[in-house]
Amino acid sequence: MGGLRLVEFKAGDLVVCEGEPGDSLFLVTTGTVKAWMRNREGRYVLVRRLGEGDFFGEISVLSGSPRTATVVAASPCEMLELDRNALDGITAAHPRVREVLQRFYEQRVATTADAPSPGAA
Repeated sequence: MGGLRLVEFKAGDLVVCEGEPGDSLFLVTTGTVKAWMRNREGRYVLVRRLGEGDFFGEISVLSGSPRTATVVAASPCEMLELDRNALDGITAAHPRVREVLQRFYEQRVATTADAPSPGAA
């Protein structure tokens, strides 16, 4: 499928950085990742752990805004990366996919706004 590629990461590898442009989303097929965000004090706090079957990157792809978190491979990982053009094609053919992604987007934006304080991570 065009626009979909398999990417591999070693434990500790940086997958995406908070603030960078985001034109793809990732589906974790093996391994685990951790999502970190800067809090009001500028410190990184752990906001989410994701594993097989989970996805991330939808906030940037749907909104056009920069990445909202830094994601690091917590273990060796394989992921499927889906670029914006391929996603647009899928959501045009299957509008329900966009609805589901939009729901996750709204939930994550709400929980992101309430990122824990430094002592909570």
